[in-house]
Amino acid sequence: MKIFAPSNIYADIIASVLKKQDDAEIITTGSSLISRELESDENAVGLIPGLDLINHREFFVSSKTGISFDGALSNSYFYLTESSERTLGTVSVRGDVSLNEIILTKILFEERFSSKVEIALDTHKDPDKEENTLVVGSENFRLWDFEKGISFSDLMADVLDLPYVNFIFASKNRNSLLQIENYTKQVDEIIQDDLQGILNNLNYSDNVKNLIRENFNTVYYQITSNESDSLNEMIKLVYYHGIIDDIFEVKFI
Repeated sequence: MKIFAPSNIYADIIASVLKKQDDAEIITTGSSLISRELESDENAVGLIPGLDLINHREFFVSSKTGISFDGALSNSYFYLTESSERTLGTVSVRGDVSLNEIILTKILFEERFSSKVEIALDTHKDPDKEENTLVVGSENFRLWDFEKGISFSDLMADVLDLPYVNFIFASKNRNSLLQIENYTKQVDEIIQDDLQGILNNLNYSDNVKNLIRENFNTVYYQITSNESDSLNEMIKLVYYHGIIDDIFEVKFI
């Protein structure tokens, strides 16, 4: 089975569980491209950004497994200049950017700080650390002082009063998703029991691995009613801000 996944440390961790299955073929690609792969391969499964459902409402969604956060750990961090106040004007977004970051950054500042911001995609190879920037994905842990960054997930969890659902397993094939759910039964416990061994096999600095291990209680791979409610609330938030015309029902299996 083809399983498309983004390239970040949290996806790498759950991929370590899936790789134990003989028929699991993990294909890493940009998070914004995964839904397109699912459109062309109806039997494939992908770990897609939650708000991709806006444009792919026909996808079935796992009610058991995904990636959510509610604290210091995050796939995205804000780096604000010392002169910044909450009225920022423009936020540059770079890295493995998806619809989540493009849409939710504007909503986040309106909801949390009553401030309107414009989003600018930063496509430069080298980061400009003199700009207010949201960095998405592994670049946080390689090129930035992420411990001084502001957790995007923490802010979103505060707005939603629920864990922030960053990635969900989705597919056009219901049976493919059921197979993934079978592979990831009790995934939180499996990962927690072997977290040090999993991290040792990943190509990140010891500082990053230590931070992940020490704060791993703010990352969730199992989806409960909290995460299901959060995804629905996130869609409602997008609707209330006039970005979509209607609220739709997520096709949880």
